[in-house]
Amino acid sequence: MTAETPITTLIFDVDDTLYDVSTGFTDHRNGEAAQRFMMEYLNFPDLESAKKIRDQYFEKYHATAKALTIAEQDGAFPPPDPTKPTKVPRFDPKDLADYWTSNLDFRLLGGKKIKLLQDLESCGLKLVAFSNGPRRYVKRVLVELGLFNVFGDERLYAVDDVLPFCKPEKEAFEKIFADVGVRADECVMIEDSMKNIKRANELGMKTVLVIGKGRMKNCKRSGAICVEDTGESTNTRDAPDMDDPAVDFVVETVDELRQKIPGLWASPAIFMPTE
Repeated sequence: MTAETPITTLIFDVDDTLYDVSTGFTDHRNGEAAQRFMMEYLNFPDLESAKKIRDQYFEKYHATAKALTIAEQDGAFPPPDPTKPTKVPRFDPKDLADYWTSNLDFRLLGGKKIKLLQDLESCGLKLVAFSNGPRRYVKRVLVELGLFNVFGDERLYAVDDVLPFCKPEKEAFEKIFADVGVRADECVMIEDSMKNIKRANELGMKTVLVIGKGRMKNCKRSGAICVEDTGESTNTRDAPDMDDPAVDFVVETVDELRQKIPGLWASPAIFMPTE
């Protein structure tokens, strides 16, 4: 990292990045809410069987929408209910987006993020939101956080926009680079997921790992990872690793970004974290 490094674009993950993992919102969404969707729409008999398939495929494919798409292709769903009309394919990401948008408890997010909004509005860089969630759901989250307008529809990329790919596949990132008109080395990826941080680093992006409020004091800087909980991931292999060489800088919450990396608010912007 040098003062000569030019930055034009900040790419933000959404879940557990633009809001803190400690809210419990991700556990709520990926847990019982996803499982109840599978029971109601995909004929899973109970929460336990739904969780088993969702977690198994999410670990490999990193997005619930893609996980369920592949699970259906693999024949992992129970037989359809013979008393109900059956769509082919049975899983539609739009159904999941509609279900989450209508049924999740968005109060867990904690309301509008006024300070972060002000910081982002005063940043002269291109701002992109990039999520593995379905578009309608992601837009609802950004609206609830009061942050949608700094991205807008044109700079919001959800899993719908990059399928059949999703993070951390390089093709998903390359779609965004092409659409926005930037190179990877002009971009900073702000993320909570190590698999996505590693891919961003491989592509030449700068990286900021968001580990969660209060975690810094509990995460060692000597090769250990922070495993209090893992947010989006279903196992500790994607837990924040502060010492991984793919990580350029660490913050507890995205609200610290302007304070910890003030060069991003300079003109021209540079990636020069403070110590």
